[in-house]
Amino acid sequence: MIKNRYKITIKALNQERIFNSLAKKVEIFDLQKDNDLTHFCIERKSKKTAKKILKQNNVKILAFQGMGAVQKMLNILKSYGIVVGLALLCCFYPLQYNLILKVVVIGEKTPLISQIECSIEEKLESRLKWNLDAKKLEKTIMQEFEEVSSVSVAIVGQSLIISINQAQLPNEMKDEFLPIVSEYDGRVESITLVQGTMAVEKGDIVQKGQVLVYPFIIDSQGQRRACQPKADIFASVWFEEKTVCYDRQIVTKRTGRKQQRREIFLNDVLIYKSKNVDNFASFEEESSWQDLTTKNLLPLKIKRTWVYETIEEEVLTDFSQIKDQVIQNARQKVLIFLKKNEIIKEENYTIKEEGGWHEISYILTVERNIGG
Repeated sequence: MIKNRYKITIKALNQERIFNSLAKKVEIFDLQKDNDLTHFCIERKSKKTAKKILKQNNVKILAFQGMGAVQKMLNILKSYGIVVGLALLCCFYPLQYNLILKVVVIGEKTPLISQIECSIEEKLESRLKWNLDAKKLEKTIMQEFEEVSSVSVAIVGQSLIISINQAQLPNEMKDEFLPIVSEYDGRVESITLVQGTMAVEKGDIVQKGQVLVYPFIIDSQGQRRACQPKADIFASVWFEEKTVCYDRQIVTKRTGRKQQRREIFLNDVLIYKSKNVDNFASFEEESSWQDLTTKNLLPLKIKRTWVYETIEEEVLTDFSQIKDQVIQNARQKVLIFLKKNEIIKEENYTIKEEGGWHEISYILTVERNIGG
């Protein structure tokens, strides 16, 4: 916008009388009314006069926002901290760019990852890139951690990246055999035992986590011998999901008023933060990040946060009018547990009513192999 003006938002009674007084000494532009709020613009030179008149009439000013080229220039001047910060960055960046700021270990997510990270953090004698001997570090990791079968070390940006492969031992070599346990609640329909000792029979009701097949057999001499358990155990498995519908709810809605907050970071360090225009009593936030420069130049990022004013409203619901939709919602929630091409054996639901709410419980029953 080229025109240099102020946009004012007020909240007051008898606004016609107020604007009659204001219009006598101040030129008013773009007058807009929104319920009990009014937005309008004035020339920049009329700022003091407008404020004085509004104050004399006990008007609550909700926002006083500068607009136009002059305001943009003032904002730039107020942000002198960015200019100073950038100048300092240009001086110190070449030095700090040669520092290792973070150690990252890549591999299968096990406790070994954090153990290697802690060990490297303690043993790094220097954070300077040129003092790091990658081959020596690889050899150290291989010697200290027997679980590592191979390792490679590389510097990417300001991170020390350590990629590891862990040695995988079969259960037979570790002399560890685990029982087959049920992952579901259900009723056993059929059993085909391949190896191991059964812990359940056809017709049994089993619960999630219950042992189905033990990892051993009893030989002809009556001795117990460990083995890898295998079996096909088909069971009727049921899944249940619940949905609650309240007759009265307090919901949060956005009023339409919002403001933006901007923050600039260098390597996760905050170097600039814009001032808030207003403080909302109740609000929601949404943020987004954007690179200001390429990572090889200066790792500057800007975080934009939109702050939305919210209010709470009471919503009344007639369950009889939305009953079918609520039941379908509960059914859709439980359908996600079905596997591809799996056939539903049975489905039903129950409705529980209490004071002020209804609970729908939807149950699906399918046949599934719980021994694999």
